[in-house]
Amino acid sequence: GHPAIAITDHGVVQAFPDANHFIEGLDKDDPFKVIYGVEAYLVDDLTDIAVHAGNQTLDDTYVVFDIETTGFSAVEDHIIEIGAENGKITDKYSTFVNPEVPIPFEITQLTSIDDSMVMDAPKIDVILPQFLEFVGDASLVAHNAGFDVGFIEQNCKNLNIEQEFVSVDTVALARGLLPTLSKYKLNIVAKALNISLENHHRAVDDAGATAEIFVKFVEMLKEREITTLKGVNAFGA
Repeated sequence: GHPAIAITDHGVVQAFPDANHFIEGLDKDDPFKVIYGVEAYLVDDLTDIAVHAGNQTLDDTYVVFDIETTGFSAVEDHIIEIGAENGKITDKYSTFVNPEVPIPFEITQLTSIDDSMVMDAPKIDVILPQFLEFVGDASLVAHNAGFDVGFIEQNCKNLNIEQEFVSVDTVALARGLLPTLSKYKLNIVAKALNISLENHHRAVDDAGATAEIFVKFVEMLKEREITTLKGVNAFGA
């Protein structure tokens, strides 16, 4: 008995043809209508590949890292795992973090991390200073760096730690260096570069794969005679 139905698809419009075909099958005088909507995702394509880039070269020290969290909001959600390697893959950092809240079921399904695994882990106020000590003066590298660095920056803010990070996004690099890929998820980029990725969505494994990806990307950039982060940004402009 409703006069209309609203459809809001998520990131796609796959429901639209089905709805349209249904409407076309109605009598010409039937007043029933479909209201079409979509939840779209915007990418800020004006963001630099290397954020806050200064005079860093590609031979400087980089820490490649990944985090797992209880959700997608740096303000509302919590870090549950940090994994990191330096760019030359000679040193590693890995730890669980007690989020002090239950881990949502869908996050456990995705990461295999449950409450029992983080229950006895240190809290973020202990872990974050340790992670920052591991990073030192290095620039950060992450796959979709805005997400991972955003969580680190928000937790620094929560703990009154003042620090500005130079960060490089391997997703943005992949778009420029591997333009034939249709998607740039970590596992897809790793496969394209013949890099093994086991235990996807576990921080230490994702960080390890990202580190290998970054090493290959640095080689590809140098082949283009790009040797600085400012040069990387110019390449991605």
